[in-house]
Amino acid sequence: MPRKLGYSIVGSTGESEGYSARNLEEHSPTVAGWQTPRFCVYPQELIVQLKEPARLKKLQLLAHQYLIPTKVEFYIGGVDGSRNFKRLGYIYLSSNEKTGYKSRELKSVHVDTEGTMLKLVLHKNHLNKFNLYNQVSIMAFNIIGDLQSDQNELRNSGNFLNDSPHKNPDYISPMDDLAFDLYQDPEVARIIRRLDTQKNECVRLENFDAAKKMKQAIADLRKVGEKLARYELDKRKAVEDEDYDLAKSKKAQMEEYRLKVYQQLRNYGLVEEAGIPHYFEMENPLPRDSYQREEPPRHQHYAAEDRQPYAQPDTVPNTALSPVAEALSVVSPRQTEDGILSPQASQHPHHELEHTQELHDDSFQSIASPRTDVRASYDDKIIPALNKKNAPPAEEPPLDTDTLPPGAERNVPSGEPEPMSEKSIREASSAIDVFGLPLISGAYSKTFSFREDALLAMYKKLKELPPDTSKDQLKAYLRATVFILKRLIRDKVHSVFTASLQVLELLLTYFIPQHHLGKNDLSYTINQTLPKLIQKTGESVARARGTALDFIDKMSVFPNVRATHILPHTVVQPFGHDTATRLAQSRVEIVSRMIKSLGLEAQAFTAEVVMDFCMPALEHNSGAVRDATCQVIYQVYRLAGAVVKSKLPPDEPSTRKNIMYRNIFDEMDRIDGKPTKAELKAQRERETKANEKKKQAEIQELQSQIEQLRNVNAKIQPQKDTGKKQQPQAENQAAPSESQDGDDTSAYLDRLCIFCGEHDESFNDEGLDLHYWKNCPMLKRCEHCKQVVEISTYTDHLISECDKKGSFGKCNRCSEAINLPDLQKHVADKKCLINKADKHSRCPMCHKNIQLGEESWKSHLMGSGRDACQENPRRVPSLNRLKGKSEQSKTAGNASRGKKPTAGKH
Repeated sequence: MPRKLGYSIVGSTGESEGYSARNLEEHSPTVAGWQTPRFCVYPQELIVQLKEPARLKKLQLLAHQYLIPTKVEFYIGGVDGSRNFKRLGYIYLSSNEKTGYKSRELKSVHVDTEGTMLKLVLHKNHLNKFNLYNQVSIMAFNIIGDLQSDQNELRNSGNFLNDSPHKNPDYISPMDDLAFDLYQDPEVARIIRRLDTQKNECVRLENFDAAKKMKQAIADLRKVGEKLARYELDKRKAVEDEDYDLAKSKKAQMEEYRLKVYQQLRNYGLVEEAGIPHYFEMENPLPRDSYQREEPPRHQHYAAEDRQPYAQPDTVPNTALSPVAEALSVVSPRQTEDGILSPQASQHPHHELEHTQELHDDSFQSIASPRTDVRASYDDKIIPALNKKNAPPAEEPPLDTDTLPPGAERNVPSGEPEPMSEKSIREASSAIDVFGLPLISGAYSKTFSFREDALLAMYKKLKELPPDTSKDQLKAYLRATVFILKRLIRDKVHSVFTASLQVLELLLTYFIPQHHLGKNDLSYTINQTLPKLIQKTGESVARARGTALDFIDKMSVFPNVRATHILPHTVVQPFGHDTATRLAQSRVEIVSRMIKSLGLEAQAFTAEVVMDFCMPALEHNSGAVRDATCQVIYQVYRLAGAVVKSKLPPDEPSTRKNIMYRNIFDEMDRIDGKPTKAELKAQRERETKANEKKKQAEIQELQSQIEQLRNVNAKIQPQKDTGKKQQPQAENQAAPSESQDGDDTSAYLDRLCIFCGEHDESFNDEGLDLHYWKNCPMLKRCEHCKQVVEISTYTDHLISECDKKGSFGKCNRCSEAINLPDLQKHVADKKCLINKADKHSRCPMCHKNIQLGEESWKSHLMGSGRDACQENPRRVPSLNRLKGKSEQSKTAGNASRGKKPTAGKH
């Protein structure tokens, strides 16, 4: 079974002072690692020697947070006794820019090769502002594999698989992972390994009670080791800062905490299994320096029988690892009211509770494991250390007081929140260190009243902090509060949400200004909480959405918040067309409110920035979002004017085909006090209709005059007939009277077409109707309603008078009436001519522009020149009729002239 292999560094191309390559031989939280010399020549090489041949299964490399090589190559040597190196492959390392150069990258490479030596080739470094000397560094290197001697021994014993509880020869224990040693106190890590070996032996002997007890002790000790490692880092930092009082305090905390842990192990009979000396007396503990503890070997070599795997391995991520100091700062054991009781305090539980709450940040840290989810499978649960059958006396609490077996119910006291899970404890460890476990447990509780009480207690604590509190403590309080607010701002319960807003307002208006914290702290608070508030505005509950919008609006006018310009910069970030409708609408409303309260500022909230936000919003799928965005554009236009139009598409007919842009341009015209294009068009249409009505009135007047002439003619005709009988026939032939002239004029007008001017003797009432219906070149029958109309008014007839007028639309370019199904294609083709209504008219038959006026229409519809309408089917027959009548009149004239000479001769 693969295990961690010891090695030694036998060569390197160079090393920086204080960062020897031999540092890689030891794995601990405080290891310094190896660094190349300043301004070295790349590539740099590192040669690793194994103690004996082995089959390598996994290589792990932990890079520095900013001294990062771009590429690392791996070579294997000593294969078949040869000293030549064979290339295994290479890995690329991230530049770490996204994390702000605060995280360390852990790379795990799976291989399957044999050898005795490894060569690492490190290429040039990633460039960044922290790496001033172009160095690269490796913080730790780990090799996991099988020694040939172990493999031969297992093969000879014939027990290659049966020695492993997991029955998997390729299983790698989590305690062999590089992350285990980097998080653990070395002494506790040694105890964990010993207990793991004893646990596997108990499993092999089927002593499951003891195995269960050791398994729980291992889980508790892992948290203990992480806490002690953190203390060790704090102690070393204090020594570097020459703060020896703090270093002494941290050392005392470590010793006290370590003694209490060993007290628990002794109570359950695990001292022997853990390898703790027999003379370790807990009732009268000696100083740590007065007794000797077994130290782990430098190369961390462990016998094969000590390297049995977990029964339930923990998974360790192999992608990225935070810096050791930061990683350990977010890991702390559970703090519960059960605590670690000394023999004297166990008889007074109430006194113990008060004492634990007062010293929760120091040494009274419980190592009780967090409860697990009862819905998880039984194999994934942490089994209690002891059951009722073999439970210790009442004054000695078990290692795990929170874990229940599957199906059991937990009776949580009515006045206390339920215990936190292990994941939550790790996540909130920094906040626990500041506010204590009881308060943070309330913030994580599933009962909303506990969460609300936790926020109110936090509010009171921040309000009552003394003015002389150190800056570091103030910043710790600020970051812990922001961490909790990020969680509770999203709370579905409205009272919890409003309480979180009260705490946030306290931070922005009182805590940060009162304690003179810097701009970075203010920016951190806003940047961490504002995105959560904006997300809250997209919820379906109207009350929560309104409260979030009101607070953002209120927050924007805080003097210190306004000075940072963070809020305007954040809210005007564009969003996509598929963003949730409520969230997108709220984003637009936030911008609208800020324009009302702040106006357009000269830095972060200019008209150009707001328009860059509005243009993508105009493409959103929801009409409500587009309408709200248009209102914001109108607000900006009232303040900035021409800047808005420069961001919009040009005001052209093609742009106005889009109804949204047409409405925007029309509203801008109204803001400027000008008539809109639609209003101008309506005005022109009214003028055209007025002209048509005037023309129709003139026609009617002319027709009434003709009718009057007919009436006059009808009255005069009887008198003429009577007069003719009384007068001599000779007088009638010699001199025609004036009444005869009137008769001729009236008869001529009765036979005249008032539209085309054609005269024909057959034009009586029925003849004229027939002429209008079939032959008049100035008229046309409507194809839809069969009504006879003038060709010059045919377009207006189709749009406003025809029975099918709803089926037509008018082209804004050529002014013709087009069928609505074809109108969009007609407009898109742009093949029609532009018609200027104030200069030209449009022929609906040949689609040509003609001059205004009745004579122009007659010339176009009845003429014979090039400009005549070729599409008028009545034009040519009309010309032929007129031509025939002209020839007949000439023939008649010639005939009359020929008769006179004949009559003279006769």
